[in-house]
Amino acid sequence: MAVETETIRNVCLIGHRGSGKTSIAEGMIGLASGRSGPTSGVLDYTDEERERGMTLGMSVAHLGWKGRQVNVLDTPGDGGFVGDAFVAQRVADCAILVVHAQDPIQVVTERVWRRGEKEGIPHVIVVNHLDRERTDFGAVIEELRSRFGQAIVPLNLPIGRENDLRGIYGLLSGTAFVDGEQSSEIPSGMEDEVDAAKTQLFEAIAESDDTLLEKYLEGEEISTEEAFEGIRKGIAEGLIIPVLAASAERMIGVDRLLDVIAGSAPSPADRSRWITEEGEEVPCDSDGPFAAYAFKTYVDPYAGRLSVLRVVSGRCRSDEALTNPRTGSSERLGGISHLVGKERDSVDEAVAGDIIAVAKLRDTATFDTLCKPEKPMTLEPVELPEPTAAFAVGAKARGEEEKVFDAIRRIVDEDPSLKLERSEATGEDILAGLAQMHVELALERIEHRYGVEVEARPPKVPFMETITGSAQAQGRYKKQTGGRGQFGDARIELSPLPRGSGFEFENAIVGGAIPRQFIPAVEKGIIEAMREGSIAGYPVVDVKVRLHDGAFHTVDSSEMAFKVAGSMAFKNAVEKAHPVLLEPYVKVEVLAPSELVGDIMGDLSSRRGRPMGIEQRGERQVIQAEVPQIEMLTYARDLRSITGGRANFHVEPGHYEEVPPNLVDKVLAANEREEEKAVT
Repeated sequence: MAVETETIRNVCLIGHRGSGKTSIAEGMIGLASGRSGPTSGVLDYTDEERERGMTLGMSVAHLGWKGRQVNVLDTPGDGGFVGDAFVAQRVADCAILVVHAQDPIQVVTERVWRRGEKEGIPHVIVVNHLDRERTDFGAVIEELRSRFGQAIVPLNLPIGRENDLRGIYGLLSGTAFVDGEQSSEIPSGMEDEVDAAKTQLFEAIAESDDTLLEKYLEGEEISTEEAFEGIRKGIAEGLIIPVLAASAERMIGVDRLLDVIAGSAPSPADRSRWITEEGEEVPCDSDGPFAAYAFKTYVDPYAGRLSVLRVVSGRCRSDEALTNPRTGSSERLGGISHLVGKERDSVDEAVAGDIIAVAKLRDTATFDTLCKPEKPMTLEPVELPEPTAAFAVGAKARGEEEKVFDAIRRIVDEDPSLKLERSEATGEDILAGLAQMHVELALERIEHRYGVEVEARPPKVPFMETITGSAQAQGRYKKQTGGRGQFGDARIELSPLPRGSGFEFENAIVGGAIPRQFIPAVEKGIIEAMREGSIAGYPVVDVKVRLHDGAFHTVDSSEMAFKVAGSMAFKNAVEKAHPVLLEPYVKVEVLAPSELVGDIMGDLSSRRGRPMGIEQRGERQVIQAEVPQIEMLTYARDLRSITGGRANFHVEPGHYEEVPPNLVDKVLAANEREEEKAVT
């Protein structure tokens, strides 16, 4: 029997690495399955996650709790894998921010919180690890309120502190939960703390509803039922952000979190915020036109593709015929299932708001929409962070190129935060990700899953060469080896063009000094010679060649001879025309807290960067600069070190400029060193 939209709760667990998101999720799975403890290893089930002891990709778990069907999305907390947390906040209807009681606000905490605000998703906060030393629930509440706003209020309190943590006291229910026992008594010594917290909570509840506020101001008591309804409404509207106390290791507070999710978190029907690319809103209506959003793809070398879908509208059953508007192809749903980690539980039908897994869709990629042919629609894709780490990739073994790039494309399909692109400037295939570890893990997965080795190295910087003066030169090719010889003679004038102009060829031959049929061969020879300049073998750009004279032989002249003559003339002319090395500059935008602007500006200046302006964006500053690309090879790592990971940056291609003469040897040596390095 299918669940109904109103009974579904979709929540994502977000927060920094080490806060205990997976432990809480596995604790919820354990409680829902009737155990008293967590079901360890259900969500972090890949070899890479077990080896590193950390979540490296989104996991999904479906569970039932007090009449609600809960879909839990557990996300990575490391900044290199934060893309999945961004996706989860689009798909879920409530974000559970898990913070560590000893260090509640770290870089990723702020980053995922800002994305949640952008997505308009309601929040609940869990303060985990309250059984650790030097933890203070009240101090954490104040820190959260100062950073994220006064809507943050405690919904329960820990009973005991640090190693003496024994249970949880619910401020609305007035119930203490200790060792599986319930009591309506306020724990001894907590009377003042409970009274202050209840005042704070009920003020927040009253302010979320005009009727309740009027009642509160007139001194009337707000009933428990009204309070719970006020909490539910306040969470959905973002007016109340409740904070819960917990210790996942001791299974303290995990059941209270489940109760809040089941009773107070919004259902999909409460949040109609899905928008098509045309700007039309798609209500979460089980009787509406069917639409589902593919937000995650798992690729197994043996079992094939598994697509995870959020059903946005309508209903679907197995064997349903659907269409993919992006490709125009038809798709047929195979078996529909709910996920619990890597395990699948088959279901007959899925309804608007549910999260399901479907195997072996032929032509559906992550962020695609599936819908009925008679009502096509395309839902907006999730905006992912910009890649900051990139490597040139290829096959280590000859003959395995096809296998290697097929494996890379499978990994990119599974994780859209990765990008595989071809650099036309250098002829390299570039695999880019959110951090060096992100890309290295992708390469590791390719080797383990598909049995192929990828060669990876820092990408080349696409230097160019040009000229700064004009020159004339002759190219004379004469070869006589018995019988018919080879003869071609071309005389050219070489001059510089404005930056970015490329190449211009002018035929100024008069009087038939070179027959018309050989002119294209001269040009072709010049173009081939431009591929390698005289300074360091980089392509020559922004030049004009005027072919003004030459000579030919009625018998020995040929296209090949004039092609060689054109090449020789160009090389001779370049050496006389004061060649210079050009380097690419990139446009850099760094988003950072105001107090870090000075350090970032100083670092950019040390990289020969030119500041182009600073502007305010929310509570942060955006530093704009132009920087030589060769100086940006280690920027992601260095910026993280300078700012403690509190800054992000975006890079766009810029323009080319002449390398100062005193730095030519230095930048060429740096480029050669980077090309020689390999990622293992």
